[in-house]
Amino acid sequence: MADEKKSEIIPVAEYEVLDQVDDQAIVDMMTGQAIQDYVYSFRQGGKTVEGLTLAGINEAANRRGGIQVEDLQYEERDHSWIVIAKAVDTLTGSSRYGAYEQAKMMGGRSDPFAFTKAVHKAQRNAVKQLLPVPVIKEVLNFYLHRKTAPPESQMELPGASKITSAQKAAFALASKLEERFEQQGITKSDFWIYVRHRYRVESRNDMTELQWTQLSAELKASESSPKLFEQMITRMRQINVAVESSEIPNKSEPVPESSDSTNKSDTSDVTTASSAEEHSDESEDTPF
Repeated sequence: MADEKKSEIIPVAEYEVLDQVDDQAIVDMMTGQAIQDYVYSFRQGGKTVEGLTLAGINEAANRRGGIQVEDLQYEERDHSWIVIAKAVDTLTGSSRYGAYEQAKMMGGRSDPFAFTKAVHKAQRNAVKQLLPVPVIKEVLNFYLHRKTAPPESQMELPGASKITSAQKAAFALASKLEERFEQQGITKSDFWIYVRHRYRVESRNDMTELQWTQLSAELKASESSPKLFEQMITRMRQINVAVESSEIPNKSEPVPESSDSTNKSDTSDVTTASSAEEHSDESEDTPF
């Protein structure tokens, strides 16, 4: 089973993005929400990485026709579920197996959808192998074009080029959680301080597409799970307390005295300008 899982030739970063998107799609499906992401696209190593999500693969299979899952085997282990699915192309008689091992825990908590995720991902891995390349390209191009067609997708962030789908998703989710954050004493400034420190960037404009996707997944999970929301609030508070603690000594240090009053004035001006610049990114008039 492990050998089959390792046999997929797919970059690690791409696999992580695909798993995050598909995890949320499965939860959305199980909770009756609409699934909108049929494709994923992000930049890595100067190249654009694109592919079909779980929903996209199912859509491609529907367009192709004749592909069905005929057998499903599973094994429960102490900390995970292992599922093996067999997909058959009834038009050609070909069959392929797909396997997946899903951890029972997510974010330190028991994942109630662990078994369901394992089943759907095993089916995904099996069905994908039977899809003709032209069908995959057709679905991929169709949904990539649909995602980039709306005018709002061409909006720009301050200091950045164009908003990507992952950035738009993160901003939309943050806006939806704004009221709940404020109820917990988390301001817009606190949130973006958390984001910058969590992803180790000077500004959110420095974040990669993968980081935006990870942030979107974190926000979406926090929105749908009270326990995960509490965990995120705890992380925000810990980071903000650490940041405030590290800044206090620097702010309380006296400015070295100088016999030159002009130098004193210059030092004060620089400090003031630096402070204003430091907080401009936290309070700028953008979505939460």
